[in-house]
Amino acid sequence: MITRIVAVALVVALLVAFLFCVQKVPLNKVGVVTDNFGAGVQQVDREPGYHWIWPGVQSLSLWDPTLQVIHLQQEENEDSRVHIRGKDQYTTHLDMTVLYRIRRDAGGKTQAWSAAKKFGAMDRLHEIAMRNSTKVIWEVMSDMATEEFYDSQMRTRHSERAHQTLNDALREEGVEVLDVLVRKIDYDNNFEARLLEKQLLEQDQLLQSSLAKAEKEKQVTEKIQKETEAAVKRISEEREKEVKTLLADKEKTLRMTEGDTGLYTTEVLTTADRYMKERTAEGQLLVDQARAKGEEAINSAYQQVGGDFLLGKRMIENVEFGEIEINTNLWNPFDIQETLRKLLGAAAK
Repeated sequence: MITRIVAVALVVALLVAFLFCVQKVPLNKVGVVTDNFGAGVQQVDREPGYHWIWPGVQSLSLWDPTLQVIHLQQEENEDSRVHIRGKDQYTTHLDMTVLYRIRRDAGGKTQAWSAAKKFGAMDRLHEIAMRNSTKVIWEVMSDMATEEFYDSQMRTRHSERAHQTLNDALREEGVEVLDVLVRKIDYDNNFEARLLEKQLLEQDQLLQSSLAKAEKEKQVTEKIQKETEAAVKRISEEREKEVKTLLADKEKTLRMTEGDTGLYTTEVLTTADRYMKERTAEGQLLVDQARAKGEEAINSAYQQVGGDFLLGKRMIENVEFGEIEINTNLWNPFDIQETLRKLLGAAAK
């Protein structure tokens, strides 16, 4: 019985100890343990899970290690924007966003204990970060003229400088500033009206300048066009003159060629005709000489023995007779001399 009572008492004690001595750190938080008697904040963060905390002797505070956002903007009941009074006495209202988180060491572990030593609670850290953000941004941006806020590169340079300055200011507080962003710019109404008037004036001046430049370019274009047309006309006339000159030269050359050709042809024909006549005469002379030699040879042949018979034979061959009636009773037709005498009479001798 006593053993059962002891066991129950032990279970109850454990339950009470678990309820009062064990505390949970959620998954999206880290815990910082503070020794309430002398030691202070323990320089190590408690990871998500269950941790033993002595009631009254120690206390556990929860810190958010994730990315934190500060919006400096105008809301229904509050205007936390950064108001910049420029050198031109116009006020520019900036909606800004600051991204920060609890500082981490080189190994990536959070150092919420460092912020806990300064502020004690996460809400206090957020309040300090917001106040410092407004102060630093105002100090950095206040040297900008109103018109300079239209320059995106200049805005970026100033926001980067504000980021670096704010990060240096909060580093010792256990805070790491990741970025400072300009989300929206509201300009003074009077400045916007003056700026619009200025822009319209500049646009009108630009328009007039463009029109003047266009007129000047038009004059230049017309001048170039006229010069081009004159040059084209001059070139055309020169080409036409050159063509006529070339045609005349060709005609002259052609006529000279034709004259030379005619003269040459006449000379050639005359020479050829003279040559042909000379050759013909020479040929005729040769023919005549050959004929004479032939006749001389024939005559010489006729002077030889039997020549008279040959001559008679030729004469007989060349004599044409009419109808001749030969009576063989009167003479012997095979007697040549008698036959010739009958036919030729005294010429037969």
